[in-house]
Amino acid sequence: MKRNGAQSAVQSFSRAMLQAAIGSVLVFSIADQNPMYFLVATLGIGVAWVFSVGPKRPAPRMMINSILLLVIVIAGIEMLRIGVGVSAFTIFVTLLMIVKMLDLRTPRDDGQIIVLCVAITIAAVLTSNSLMTGIFMLVAVALILRVVVLYQIHTVLVQASAFTQVVTKKARVDIRSMLLATGFLCAIIGSGIFVVLPRNIGTQTFGQWGDGESVSGFSDTVELGRPGFISQSSTPVLDLTMTNRDGFNIGGEDTRPIYLRGAVLSEYDSGRWNRSPTMRNPLTIRTKLIPPNISLRPRGWVDTTEWDQQFTISIRSSSNGPSYLFAPWKTVEFRVLDEPMRIGFDFERGIFLKDGIGGKLDYAVRSINTEFDTIDFKAFDRRSPITPTTIEPEIAQLARDILIEAQIEPDDSLRPMSDDRIALSVLERYLRSQYTYTLDAQPVPPSEDATKWFLFERRAGHCEYYASALALMSRSIGVPARVLTGYIVSDYNAMTGQYVVRESNAHAWIEAEIAPGYWRIFDGTPPAVFHSIHEFDPSIWRSVIKAYESIELLWVRSVVGYDSAVRRNIMGLQATDFRLSGLNESFLNRLAAGGDRLVFRGLIVAGIVFSISMLIGIMLLKYKQIIVGILEEIGFWALRIRGRLGTSQVEAIDPRFARLEILITRNLARLGIPKPSSVPLKSHIHAHLFADESARDAVLDQTREALVKASQVIYHYRFSCDPGEIDARQLTKLESQLRKSEKLVVQSS
Repeated sequence: MKRNGAQSAVQSFSRAMLQAAIGSVLVFSIADQNPMYFLVATLGIGVAWVFSVGPKRPAPRMMINSILLLVIVIAGIEMLRIGVGVSAFTIFVTLLMIVKMLDLRTPRDDGQIIVLCVAITIAAVLTSNSLMTGIFMLVAVALILRVVVLYQIHTVLVQASAFTQVVTKKARVDIRSMLLATGFLCAIIGSGIFVVLPRNIGTQTFGQWGDGESVSGFSDTVELGRPGFISQSSTPVLDLTMTNRDGFNIGGEDTRPIYLRGAVLSEYDSGRWNRSPTMRNPLTIRTKLIPPNISLRPRGWVDTTEWDQQFTISIRSSSNGPSYLFAPWKTVEFRVLDEPMRIGFDFERGIFLKDGIGGKLDYAVRSINTEFDTIDFKAFDRRSPITPTTIEPEIAQLARDILIEAQIEPDDSLRPMSDDRIALSVLERYLRSQYTYTLDAQPVPPSEDATKWFLFERRAGHCEYYASALALMSRSIGVPARVLTGYIVSDYNAMTGQYVVRESNAHAWIEAEIAPGYWRIFDGTPPAVFHSIHEFDPSIWRSVIKAYESIELLWVRSVVGYDSAVRRNIMGLQATDFRLSGLNESFLNRLAAGGDRLVFRGLIVAGIVFSISMLIGIMLLKYKQIIVGILEEIGFWALRIRGRLGTSQVEAIDPRFARLEILITRNLARLGIPKPSSVPLKSHIHAHLFADESARDAVLDQTREALVKASQVIYHYRFSCDPGEIDARQLTKLESQLRKSEKLVVQSS
C-alpha cells in the first residue's frame, strides 16, 4: 500500500515515460521550428494518457487497427506533400507513439514507447544544429535516461506482480546517484567518440538525412505576385567579419550596409526575373575542387595587392548539392579556408557556387570599392547593348516623365553617358519617396504585368517590386540593368566583432552599367522603412539577443564547426580514420560501377528474401501446435538420454515431470495469464484462478481442477524425499487432462 502520498514504482515510471515523450516532441519541434507539430503531438499524447495510460485501460484492438490505418494514410499524404525526409518520418513515428500509448499491455509495449522517443530525439539532431536545439537535447536525453533506468525496475516489479511497491526516499536517492553516474559516463564516452570519429564519413550517401536544415530566406528567382507575407525570421544564416588591408576589424553599427550578392537575374517576363540563357546551365558543371588555403583570382589579374576590404564569411548550414556563396561586388579574390571546396565561379558576373557536401562553410573574399572610381567617359563611344525585354509602355513613359521633371534628357541617344548615373539616382529617389514598403504581398490580378500593377495600382510592395520597377525603368531609358538577390548586411554584434546575417535580411536590388564594364548598385527600397522592419528594436531585449548570439556563435565554431581540420589539430596530422574512409569510398565506387543494374539486383534479392521469410512465418503460425509438440518430444527424449548417461546433474531430472510442467505453462499462457519466472507456480495459480473473479469465471472447472492437481504433483516431486511415490498412471491421467483442457481453451478463444 502507498503511504503519506508516496508514489508506487509503476506510477513513477509512467510519469517518467510521459515526460520523456513530451521532451522528445518538444526538442524536435524546436529543431524543425514547427510549433503546430508540438501542439498537435502534445494534445494526442495527453488524450492517450488521460483515457488509456492513466487508468490502465488499453483501447480495443479494432479501434487500434483503425487508428493505425489512419496513421499510415496520413504519413503517406505527408510524404507525398513534403517528400521522404526527416520531418515526414518524425510525424509518422510520433503518430505511431500516440497509437502505441493506447495499447500498453506489457512492459515490452512500454519499451517500444522509449525506443520511439529515442527515434524522435535523433530526428531532431538530423534536423537542426542550433544552440537552442542542443540545450533542449540535453534535457530530452536526461529524461530518456531516467525513464530507461525506471523501466528496468518497472519490468521486474510487473513480473513479480508488485504493482503497489512504494519508491522510498532512499531508493530515490540511489536512482538519482545511478542516473548521475550513468549520465557522466555517457557524456565522457560520447565526447570521446565525437572528437575521435572522422568527419563526413557517409555524408555523400546519407547526407540528405543528416544535413540539418538549411535556412536562408534567399531565392535565386524573383516571382512577383505570390500572395502571403514575406518571412521576418531572425534565424541566423551566416556570420561576416570585415577587415582592412592591415587586418584590423573595420565593422561597426554605423557603417554603410553591405550588399552580399547571390543570384544575378537579367531576363524578365510578366513579373518573373530569371537567369540569362548563358547562365541557365549551372556553374557546377564547370566546378573545380579547390584545396584548403588556395585563392582564386580573375583571369589575367596580375596585381594581387589591389584590394580594399576582406570579408571572412561563415555560412552556418548550407544544403547538399549546388548552393550560392555570397560575396560583395567587386570581388577580385576568393579564398578557400580550412576545408577543400568544389566551386564554380564567374568573376566577370561576380557569381560563386559550391557543389557537394553541405554543412558549415568558411571562405574569404577580397574586393575593391569601385563606388568612387573616376570614369573616363570619353573613352567610350556607345553604351553596352541592353538585354531584350518587353516593357509596358506605361512604365517607360513614367521613367521619361520622372527624368523630364528632373530636367534630364530621357532619350539615351541624346543624353550624355556621364548623366546615366544621375538619371538612375533620380529614379531611385522617386521610388523611395512615392511608394510604400510592406511585407504583405497581395496577389496580382490575372493577365496583369506585376511591375505595372505595383507602379500604378497597388503602389506598395516589398523589395522585389522596387528592384523590378527600377530595373525596367533603367532599361527603358537605355541603361543596362540587372536584378540581384542576396542579403543586405547591417546587424553588427560588438561582442563578437561580426555582422550577423539573418533570413529576414534577404533582399533584392539592381546593378546598372553606367559605362561599359562599370556596374553600380542602386536600391529603390526605402532604406529607413526597410531597416526599421527588419532590425531588432534598440532595447534591453536586443542586448539579450546579442549575448545569446555570441554564445551561439561559440557553439557553431566549437561544436557545429568541428571539422577535419580541427580534428587534425587536436589529434595530429597522422590521425587515423580507422579505415572508414576507404570502406565508404569502396562502397560508393561499387555502387557507381554497378549503377541501376546493381540496385535492381539488390531489390530482387531483397524481394526473394522477404517472400521466403513471409512464407516461413506463415507456415510456422499455421502449424505452430505441431511444431511445438515435435520440439517438446525431442526435448523429452533428450532428457531421458541424458538421464541414462548417468551424469550427476541430470540424474534427478524426470522427463515426465518436465512434460507436465510445460503443459501447465502452456495452459496458463493460452488462458491469458502467463506465469512470470519470478513468481511461484502455486501463488500464480491461486492469484489468478481463485482470487481474480474475472479470471475465475472465464476458466472452466475441469481446467482449473487439472491445473491445481498438476501443480500439487509438481510440488510433491520437487520437495518430497521420495519422488518415486508418485503413481505413473496418475501422471499419465493428468497429462491427458491438461491436453484436453488445452484444446478446450483454444476452441473457446
